[in-house]
Amino acid sequence: MPEKSIIAVGVDAGDSSQRALAWAAVEALRRGSTLQLVTAWNWESMEGAPLAAADPYSMEEAARAAQDGAVAAIQTPMDPRPAYASLVVQSTAAEALVEASRSADLVVVGTHGRGPVRSFLLGSVSQSVIRHSSCPVVVLPPLDAAHTHPNDAVVGVNQVPAPSISGT
Repeated sequence: MPEKSIIAVGVDAGDSSQRALAWAAVEALRRGSTLQLVTAWNWESMEGAPLAAADPYSMEEAARAAQDGAVAAIQTPMDPRPAYASLVVQSTAAEALVEASRSADLVVVGTHGRGPVRSFLLGSVSQSVIRHSSCPVVVLPPLDAAHTHPNDAVVGVNQVPAPSISGT
């Protein structure tokens, strides 16, 4: 019996992440795949928070709560629901998703629109994941009622061996 395929998806509290998760959940059902929910946290993600007040446990718990909230929002209306596994790691989002790509068949990420012109550009996380992923990547642009259809996506496939994300 073949091993069940995995779709890794970047999850945080943002709207673009929610769109990526919803798309990945539907795709997982279509393929009979397991969703690998990937949420990363790091010290740089604590913008504006006093570092003395932040400890690794509370940061991980905040990341886990964001992931749980995103999952609840997409699973509530879904029937049937895809199987999923949860991963919360201390890392950058790009590094965590590239690592997840090593055992995944597909990686799905959202990207933030920064205005009418910049919305055509991919963000730094999605660019890094496309460049370094070990599998195909689907990038969902921000949903803009005037310019984006709900099913629009960008697919990136890099056919060269994936170099290390750290540049080594």
